[in-house]
Amino acid sequence: MAHKIIMLGGRRSGKSSILASILYALDQKTDGSLFTVVDQTQYSSNVNEAVAVRLSEKRHEINSYLKNMKGMGVNNSFLVDMSPSKGKSVYEIQMKINGASPVTFSFVDVPGEKMEDGKNEEVVAQLKECDVYIIAIDTPYMMQEDDDINEVYNRVEEITSMMTRDEVCGSIYNRKMIIFCPVKCEKWIREGRGEEVAGKVCKAYRTLINTLVNEGSFDFMIMPIQTVGGIEHVKLLDGKRCFKSGNDTIGEKCSVNEITGQVMFKDGKIGDADNYHIEEDPELIINSVRIPLSWYKTNGVGFSPKDSEQPAYHIVKFLVEKEKALVEKQIEENATRSWLAKLIGFFIDPPFGQYLDAYNKVVEQLISKDMIKVSGDGFKKIVTTIP
Repeated sequence: MAHKIIMLGGRRSGKSSILASILYALDQKTDGSLFTVVDQTQYSSNVNEAVAVRLSEKRHEINSYLKNMKGMGVNNSFLVDMSPSKGKSVYEIQMKINGASPVTFSFVDVPGEKMEDGKNEEVVAQLKECDVYIIAIDTPYMMQEDDDINEVYNRVEEITSMMTRDEVCGSIYNRKMIIFCPVKCEKWIREGRGEEVAGKVCKAYRTLINTLVNEGSFDFMIMPIQTVGGIEHVKLLDGKRCFKSGNDTIGEKCSVNEITGQVMFKDGKIGDADNYHIEEDPELIINSVRIPLSWYKTNGVGFSPKDSEQPAYHIVKFLVEKEKALVEKQIEENATRSWLAKLIGFFIDPPFGQYLDAYNKVVEQLISKDMIKVSGDGFKKIVTTIP
């Protein structure tokens, strides 16, 4: 049985890119004598699911995209894809260590559209089954001054509402972990502003954190990760739709450069606004809030994720520590073991079982080699309420 980690966030916030970079970083940075990881994702024929590419293919797709954008020149800005997802995606990554049975982690990528009020009951049902929650945060939208834009685009209110429901919350016997993952954060980390990013996360998710942090059933970590490395945010501009001819009934997303007045197209090309018909883009109005377009540029380093292995390390560490605590509790209260088993659905099928010691040794080695990052570049463990 695969053990579920659910991924929440706004539309096209970078959830699948997080997983692609995790897989790549683990393969590149982890000594094979510790463990290996394999992408076991299967294509889905279910119309409600949307696994279009395996994670390794996603990485090649990102790399190819960066090369194409680099060819446009360093001064040209471009858009990343903002189209809605077709359905949830489920990616499976298998972890193997010597002398132990492999463990499969199932990452459920929930489309941002599924988190709209009235559409999220299916998501709530999935939240109940998970021990770890990764909240992908589109950093450019979080870092600008208009809090309404961040709340709407990153689905802050909807995520808070779902995560604080009684049926989702854990207990002292069933601990859960929330990882805040600011992505597309390359610009701020390069400028040494990681603590500012962490502060913004605490401010935006203050209600979620303060509701759960003192219950003793949730661990909170902020982990800004550079899932691509080779792009940096440039600016937010009003979103428009450009129609290139009288026969063009669909148009394409664009912005108008506030200095030159030229049209900026999503592929990095520019044009004279007088040659096109430009309108406001109604698709960018969400919950009565106008969402600007986020423009990026390449920085010349190509596909080079940084800290992308950290969510995986922290997840394994958390689950090992959780299982160790449960084993100790069962030994201490052996007479109530069947009661505990009923109470703790997670422990009916523990991730590591008889191989817990082997996986614990892997975690100990990761710690001894300083491979598990807990501070710097905006990394932060949250243990108290946010004022």
